[in-house]
Amino acid sequence: RDSAMTSPMELALPHSPPRTSLLSTPGGGHLGNSLRNLPPPLTAKLGRRGLRQRHAASAGPAQHGRSKDNELAGSSTGSTHEPSTPEEPWTIQQAISLLSGFVSSVLSANAYSKQREAVKVRDNARFPRFQEDVGSGRESAQNKRSANIVQQLGGSLLDAEAQSPLFCLGPVPACTEASDIRRPGRHFTIITTAAIPWRTGTAVNPLLRALYLAKSGRPTVLILPFLNKEDQERVYGQGVVFESQDEQEKVVREWCREKAKLNPDKLDIQFRWYPAKYVRSVRCIFPTGDCSKTLREDDPKDVLILEEPEHLCWYHHGARWPNLFRHVIGIIHTNYTDYLSGMGVSAAEKAASIGHALPVEVKEASIVVSSTLVCSAYCDVGIKLSGTIMPLPNEVTCNVHGVRDDFLRIGDRSGRPPKEQQVPVYYLGKCVFEKGWAELIRLLKAAGPSLSGVMIDGYGSGPDEAVIASEAATLAEGNNARMNWHPGIDHAAELIHGYSILVNPSTSDVLCTVTVEALAMGKQCVLARHPSNTFFEQFQGRCHFFKVGDVESFVQAFQAALAAGPPSPLPPDMRQTLTWEAANERLFDSAEVRVLSGPFQRPSEAAASRLAYRLHYDVMKDKTVLADLFKEVSLGAEDGFKTPWDEYFNEWRKSQLLQLRIQAKSFRSQLADRTDHLLEYETYLKDRWAEISEIIVPGKK
Repeated sequence: RDSAMTSPMELALPHSPPRTSLLSTPGGGHLGNSLRNLPPPLTAKLGRRGLRQRHAASAGPAQHGRSKDNELAGSSTGSTHEPSTPEEPWTIQQAISLLSGFVSSVLSANAYSKQREAVKVRDNARFPRFQEDVGSGRESAQNKRSANIVQQLGGSLLDAEAQSPLFCLGPVPACTEASDIRRPGRHFTIITTAAIPWRTGTAVNPLLRALYLAKSGRPTVLILPFLNKEDQERVYGQGVVFESQDEQEKVVREWCREKAKLNPDKLDIQFRWYPAKYVRSVRCIFPTGDCSKTLREDDPKDVLILEEPEHLCWYHHGARWPNLFRHVIGIIHTNYTDYLSGMGVSAAEKAASIGHALPVEVKEASIVVSSTLVCSAYCDVGIKLSGTIMPLPNEVTCNVHGVRDDFLRIGDRSGRPPKEQQVPVYYLGKCVFEKGWAELIRLLKAAGPSLSGVMIDGYGSGPDEAVIASEAATLAEGNNARMNWHPGIDHAAELIHGYSILVNPSTSDVLCTVTVEALAMGKQCVLARHPSNTFFEQFQGRCHFFKVGDVESFVQAFQAALAAGPPSPLPPDMRQTLTWEAANERLFDSAEVRVLSGPFQRPSEAAASRLAYRLHYDVMKDKTVLADLFKEVSLGAEDGFKTPWDEYFNEWRKSQLLQLRIQAKSFRSQLADRTDHLLEYETYLKDRWAEISEIIVPGKK
């Protein structure tokens, strides 16, 4: 930091009168006499500490003059310097002042993150100026495209986030050439953590991003994980196994033609693969080596997009991405602090893993630290899809995802007379309680007669399906809304077209894909007012929000959606917002870097970022105890990640323990005839400390 800036400790310490110095004149008093007896080097160090100088600088002119007069008087008489004022112990007020300043500085260390969190969850009603824009159908330019000022260590300035005055006079600097990824001729490389036929968000969205970048004339390379046969059956389903990468690539290309309606054979797009492994304890795919080895020497290493950079780089031990590419962007899809710490595991998994025995707070802290470390080390810009994700270095919050064209085409046809639809409301999602099912059933029960007679169709499959279906059946026992249960189905299936309303109370998603697809199909949406749904607040008249957990608010939003009528096509501006073309434009905006001060042209050049890489690289060295311990704590002890502690200990006893014994004997022999001078120094230091203690606390009270 700039040395001219005031430190937090200086801001925290109260301005109290300077206390009386133990020495009124240089070398005076008992302590002064003692200092003269100390060895010259120690005396010089104490002199540089400047006890007397700091006192003189803080004292007023009169006091300073008196001290000078005393020095002159002492020198004229030839007598020893004596204190001009009696030595005083610290007063209670002075001790309290120092203590309170210290406590304030300690507490201020946590103020940054607390204010960031408070800013992110603040209600829009606190800012009437923005509320008026929303209510009148206008959206301010600041809401459309806001600047995010960050420091080199990462994280937004508090003033910028808290809407406090923060001014920039004169022209705003243009973005750096490397971060201007909108320019024609840029080449994109995208690395992601999942692949088709797994229909998860990190498989579908990066693939669509790559297709639409290539469609716009930007050459793109998409690097996907390739699993072994055993993991393929676990992830893709029973009997779905690929013998080679080329075989799976054919399936990916076929999906592009059938679902995305884009032929990759006619686009400038390449597919590459890196070896990976599926870890059942966290239900995620991780690289088993260095992904940078899939790059070729002739690849234009221009723009790199890391889909889930924290996920890709937690265990990365290889080249530093900013050293390979001109601009590195990380897109954060998942809130791993909630995902990993809240995931349910079996008793066998808990017994086999150190990580599952740790408290939730420890796991969350380790995820925050490791994610912050790798995002600082490997990314120039981190783009969070919504504000639910933890604070990260150099972050921008923006939804850079779009929706497939087939959903938009369904919405374009929604104005036609619909087929007979007995039930207008539905919810679709994976059958785990965290996906909003438990909250939906609770709200419907609590609403009681207010929603009596309303029928809701639920579509889902997953590990909690039986329990959720059983809970849904209990709605029929009272005067409540009813729920019909159905297995999971493709959201674009014709059976879904006739529904008018999607009710989605989930707050566990970073950005719910189901809601985006429902909007594209022209439906009304009932959503919780939550940071994960901030993007949908611009769709006025289509999205109806309720306060999280508030039954009355939920009923009002539900009834407003019912009154809106059947599905209808989106207005052109809303429709355009959901396209992948618009999503890529938001990506281009979010990736821009503007240098306001300092010598660096990209955030990854900062010293903190380089230090983060050095630290992470050293920790994650292959076949080290620390790296294996980190993997076992975070991933669990299954799937080959179990640390061979017995082997490590035996190897250590044979090599390092023997070496330590030899060094200890050598050191002991060197000190055998050199104990007298050590005792002499020890006695001397004890005497000096006793003398100083007597001066500070007379009588050793």
